[in-house]
Amino acid sequence: MTFSSFFQDISRNLNSYKRVLIDTDTRQQILRSLQHIDCNHEYLKICQHFQSMAVVNKLNDFCLSSTRSTLQNFISSKVWVDRPDYWQQVRQFDGPVIFVTPHYGPFAMGCLKAVLDMGNDKKVNAFYDPPEKNPTTAIYKDVLSSLGDGFNPIFNDSRGLVRAIKCLKNKQILTMMPDVFDLSGQSISIPFFGHFTTAMAGTAFLALKTNALIMQAYCIPDALGGVKCILHKPFQFPKTADFEQDVYNLTSRLFKSIEQQLKVAPEHWIYLRQLDNRLGLPLPEHRDFPKSRNKIFALANSLQLDHSSIESVLNARMENMT
Repeated sequence: MTFSSFFQDISRNLNSYKRVLIDTDTRQQILRSLQHIDCNHEYLKICQHFQSMAVVNKLNDFCLSSTRSTLQNFISSKVWVDRPDYWQQVRQFDGPVIFVTPHYGPFAMGCLKAVLDMGNDKKVNAFYDPPEKNPTTAIYKDVLSSLGDGFNPIFNDSRGLVRAIKCLKNKQILTMMPDVFDLSGQSISIPFFGHFTTAMAGTAFLALKTNALIMQAYCIPDALGGVKCILHKPFQFPKTADFEQDVYNLTSRLFKSIEQQLKVAPEHWIYLRQLDNRLGLPLPEHRDFPKSRNKIFALANSLQLDHSSIESVLNARMENMT
């Protein structure tokens, strides 16, 4: 490490510590979220979160300001995958592919690597909310288009859904970010950190409709100024006669993977500060389940459900805790 890079590293740490001290609201939001993850060294994780978000912004700016050849060289030399065999399996797959890339670290770099490595064989499309619906997505089109025509944006609306299905049926690649929080007809309730949470079901819907190969990827900054893409083994989800149950099961599986990654390194998740607000009623196995007795019965009343089975679960849970 040079003296210049050493002092730059100190400066980044100081800025993170300063923000922890000054940005009280954000600090408290992240602390509440980290309590659900049960991680140690919470204040260190908060500093690391601010550092990670600064790196994400820096890399996005780099994409927007660099020439195409400079960006290509960076991706070729600095953006790497931990499982080249999984990457090769996707390249050789003769069918549709869905990259599940949550808003985790510099995920746009993972998408650009797919464009650079696979764009000649498979067109890469990105499916996300239009800027008028979610202003945070406004930068994505320019960032992901920085390599040229190998990338195609598809907005999450009725027309976009049809386009996405056509792209997949044409054996192309579709990148999707299922961790967006949106109360809509596309959302369902699934388990997440011992609670119910609202999750977008579009990824599971498209995968099941097209029998796509699914690969989940998590991008994190590495220690040498590059980006490491953590790949999970590609899979095709086995369908049954119950499509709605399949959507639920596949969406739950995708979010279980996100939960596991957050337990390892929560600091890279862009939505970390929102986790506490995203979690609804606790599941029966969670320690807070008995405390939600009144809320659970109120929900049961609104749905005109029988109380007896619900009450027996509550009583059994309370007995196990004593």
